[in-house]
Amino acid sequence: MSATLLWDQSTQTWRQEPAEAPAQRTDDQSQRAQRLESIGMLASGIAHDLNNVLSPIIVAAPLLKEHATTPENLRLINSLEKSAERGVELVRQILSFAHGAGTVQQRLHVADLLNESVTLAKGTFPKSVTVIPEIPTNLWPIMADPTQIHQILLNLCVNARDAMAAGGTLTVGAENCLLDQVSAGKIEGGRPGPWTVIYVEDTGTGISQDSLAKIWDPFFTTKGCKGTGLGLSTVRGIVSSHNGFVTLKTQLGSGTTFRIYLPAAEEQVQPVTSAQGRPSVKRGNGELVMVVDDEPQIREMTSAMLTRNGYRVLTAGDGTEAVALFATRRNEISVVVTDLAIPHMDGVALTRVVQNLNPRVKVLTMSGLASAGRVGSLKPYTGAFLYKPFKVQALLEEVHKLIHPSLMAVSA
Repeated sequence: MSATLLWDQSTQTWRQEPAEAPAQRTDDQSQRAQRLESIGMLASGIAHDLNNVLSPIIVAAPLLKEHATTPENLRLINSLEKSAERGVELVRQILSFAHGAGTVQQRLHVADLLNESVTLAKGTFPKSVTVIPEIPTNLWPIMADPTQIHQILLNLCVNARDAMAAGGTLTVGAENCLLDQVSAGKIEGGRPGPWTVIYVEDTGTGISQDSLAKIWDPFFTTKGCKGTGLGLSTVRGIVSSHNGFVTLKTQLGSGTTFRIYLPAAEEQVQPVTSAQGRPSVKRGNGELVMVVDDEPQIREMTSAMLTRNGYRVLTAGDGTEAVALFATRRNEISVVVTDLAIPHMDGVALTRVVQNLNPRVKVLTMSGLASAGRVGSLKPYTGAFLYKPFKVQALLEEVHKLIHPSLMAVSA
C-alpha cells in the first residue's frame, strides 16, 4: 500500500503515513463534499444580509470624506471603507467558491493586489518568514476578477508559509512575458502571446515526486487534518477560467515556485480623470430616477447619492409600490434602479411591467447574489447590472450611460 508524505513540524522532518483504504478515502471525501455543500448553502443564506449590512457603509464612506475636517477623521473613514470592502471581497470569495457566483472580470493592474497580499503576509505571517515584493511598475493589465486573483495569491502565500515552518523567504512578484511559438511549446499548457506572470516563491520544504502527481486533485493534502486539499485545485480552476495556465518548479529541501500566466489585456487601462487627478463624476441634470429596494438603509443611501449628484429621485420598497408609483410618472422617469430580489415582484418582472408602460425607460438591476449565468439571462430585459455592494462612482457611471448612451459610445 502506498504512503502519504507529511511534514512533521515538531521534528522538522518528513514522515510517511500509510495511505487510507480506498473505501475509507471515498467516505472521507464524500463527507468533505457534504460539508462544503452545507457551507455553500449557509453562504447563500447569509450573503444577502451581509451585503445589505455592508452596502450603506460602502456608499456612505465617500460622502463622509467630503465632510472630514481633520487628517485623523479622514484616516478613520478610509479605514472604515477598506474594512467594508474587504468584507465584500470575503463574501464574494465564499459565493464564488460555493456556487461560481459574483464573478466579474474587468480590466485591471495586478500591482495593487500584489501589494495588498505582501502587506497581509508581512502583518500576519510569523516573523521568521521574510516577505520580499518584486513588483515592477510597468506590468501589463489583465482581464480578471480581482477577488479571484486575490484568492489565488492568498492560497499560494498560505501554502508557502506552511512549507516554511522553520522560517524562510517568501517572494511575491510579477513580470511581463512574451511567448513565441517555440518558447510556448516548452511549457505544458503554454500558448504564444503576451502574458502577465504572477509568481510566488518560497524556500521551504519543497514537494515530493509522489505528491507532485496529485497536488492539483481536490481533497489531496500533505497537511493532514489541518488542510482541506482545495487550495491548489481552486487556484488551477480560477486560472483556467481566466484562460491562463500554471507552472511549478520545486525541489525537496530547496523550495517551490508557482508561476501564474494570465493573458495580458490588449490595451492599457486609461481611467478618465478630472483636472485634479481624481476619477470624474458623471452628474445628472435633473433627470428623474426611481430607486426600488426593500432595505430602507440602501434605499435611502442610494437616493441621497443620486440627489447629491444632480438627479431627482423617487423611492419604492417593493414591486407593487414601484408599479403604482411608476404608472403615475411613467413619462417622467428616465431610469429605474431596482434590486433583483424585492417583495411581491422580482426585478425581472418589474422590468417587464415598466417597459410595457414606457418602452423608452431604462433599467439598472442590482443584486448581491446573482451568478454570472443569471446576469446573462437578465440582459434581454435590463439595460445594465450592478453587483451589490457597489461604490458611488459605479452607480453614477451606469446611470449616466443609460441616460446618455450616444455620448458614452462617442467617448469610448
